[in-house]
Amino acid sequence: MANHLADNRGIHPQQSHVGGFSVTALGPPSVFFAASFAAMCAHGGISHRLRNARALLFSIIVTGPGLCACDAARTPEPSRSPPPSAVAPPVASPPPTADSGRSPPSSPPAANAGRAETLSLLSLPTSAYQAPLAVDDDAAYLLTNHAAHRLVPGRAPKAFELDLGFGSTATRHGLVFWSEGAVREASKLSGESRRLAALAARPQLFVSSGDDLAWLERSDDKLFSLRSLTGSRVTTAYTSTGTIDAVAMLSDWIFFVERPAGAEWRIGGVPAKGGTPVFTSARRGRAPAMLVAHHELYYYDGNGREVRRLSPDLRDEETLVSDFVCSPLAVAERVYCANVEGIFELVPHGRPRPLVELTRGGTVTDLAANATHVFWVSDAGADKLSVHALALGPAPSAPPR
Repeated sequence: MANHLADNRGIHPQQSHVGGFSVTALGPPSVFFAASFAAMCAHGGISHRLRNARALLFSIIVTGPGLCACDAARTPEPSRSPPPSAVAPPVASPPPTADSGRSPPSSPPAANAGRAETLSLLSLPTSAYQAPLAVDDDAAYLLTNHAAHRLVPGRAPKAFELDLGFGSTATRHGLVFWSEGAVREASKLSGESRRLAALAARPQLFVSSGDDLAWLERSDDKLFSLRSLTGSRVTTAYTSTGTIDAVAMLSDWIFFVERPAGAEWRIGGVPAKGGTPVFTSARRGRAPAMLVAHHELYYYDGNGREVRRLSPDLRDEETLVSDFVCSPLAVAERVYCANVEGIFELVPHGRPRPLVELTRGGTVTDLAANATHVFWVSDAGADKLSVHALALGPAPSAPPR
């Protein structure tokens, strides 16, 4: 799942219009005419039935100027691009290698996307910029400073009072946070928490993949470190000589955006238990503020307004879309983007497909997705937020390994 210094997503590893006919009565024809003529419209129009309809047309003249219109607008069927090959998650040593599949992780959109209803799940009197989302297969979790809210579309929200602070996340089975000198994990169902390990200072943020857990620390002398937890033992996996702007976890590897010095940045990866890190080449410009891990790595490069995908061995990279703002970004079976115009789904070899049009002022501060819904947090005003969801079509078949 995606992770941002302010907006961490925790774990995670998605409908097109259908054509139809409608009949609109535009005048006061007789009951017989309306029923008969509408039936012929619904079966494809009247041109080929004209010879058999003379009596009916005569009745039109007699009974009045009733008219009927046949609407037969159809949305073209989506293209049927083959699903991509998925990439196996990285292993501790050596770094994992991506396969050669190069299309976005998406099958053609399922039907009825444009007709799905936006669901309002929760509103709170707190800042949207301090409340990230985490998701699993069953629910979304809004993580505020003092509570976790379990959100399941169609059900009432369930809140647990927890001292989450900032930077909390979700593992496969619980919600992870720092409190009172320790890393703690709370049940997603009951909110009851337990101590995992002693830790003197609060991390900048936690990241996870399944049950694997890591976090970013910043020391008093401004050194950034990536640390992980094995049992109750804390391990330092990597210490940066510069700054770390974004972190994500994929299997037992930690990936990060680093600015070693000056105006250059790079993406690195290191085994969670420690080892030799690997890096991309250095790039110039503004560093990505978010890194998403789902089979592969995804990020938004604001310098070229591009969404890019990177293999876990950091060797193969491609652009999924250009000249398009995508911040925040979420990935599940499909890739989703938010910007000031709305929520979008990336389409293989095409322009992003709009899912939700946003009203002015409804800035999306965080975005997350699972196989059935896309969720987002919106700024609803001063110290106010709202959480919404959109139901998605059936998940695509699992791509071949």
